[in-house]
Amino acid sequence: MHTIKERLKEALEIRGMLPIELARKSGINKGTISRYLKGEMIPKQSKIVDLARALNVSPAWLLGYDAPMEGSGDEIVFTKELDTSKLSNENYKKLLGYYQALLDMQEANNGNT
Repeated sequence: MHTIKERLKEALEIRGMLPIELARKSGINKGTISRYLKGEMIPKQSKIVDLARALNVSPAWLLGYDAPMEGSGDEIVFTKELDTSKLSNENYKKLLGYYQALLDMQEANNGNT
C-alpha cells in the first residue's frame, strides 16, 4: 500500500500543481502541506477530504488504497453524512476502502443491466 505522502506527491505531479496551489485550493496552511509531503504529519479525516477535493482524486486512493485515482464526488458526500470522528485512523481507512469497493460493485452492476 502506498503512503499518503507518496500519493500526495504523485497527485501534485500528475495535476501539474505546486504545493502552494494545493494549500490555496484546499484551505490548508502551506506549512501543514509541507509536513504532509515530508511524512511528518498525517492528515486528519476532514483534511483528507479537503485534499482529495482540491486534487480531484478519490480519498481512498489518496489514503493509499488500490482504488481509482479519479474522484467521483460520492466519497465526499459520504464523509459528510456519517460522523466518523470516533473511528481510529486505521478503521477510517478501512471504511473508505470498503465504501469504494461498494461503489465499484454498484457501478459494475449498473453496467450489466
